[in-house]
Amino acid sequence: MSFFEELKRRKVFRVAATYAVVAWILMQIGEVTFPALNIPEWVMSTLVVILLAGFPIAVIFAWIFDKTPQGYIKTDAP
Repeated sequence: MSFFEELKRRKVFRVAATYAVVAWILMQIGEVTFPALNIPEWVMSTLVVILLAGFPIAVIFAWIFDKTPQGYIKTDAP
């Protein structure tokens, strides 16, 4: 089994794509609302850094765990 097939089996691509879309939406909301609420500009930079730091964490957890109706369980080796 190739590495990319294993990534598909563990649904890592799906988690990465979902994370990227949600992070983009959060940044767009922040870009629109932060100036209107007079929130300092460093908060947007902090948001971007937190979202970038969270991406590898989300991908690692997607590799290790599977979401099932019984909850999150550790992924078994093939």
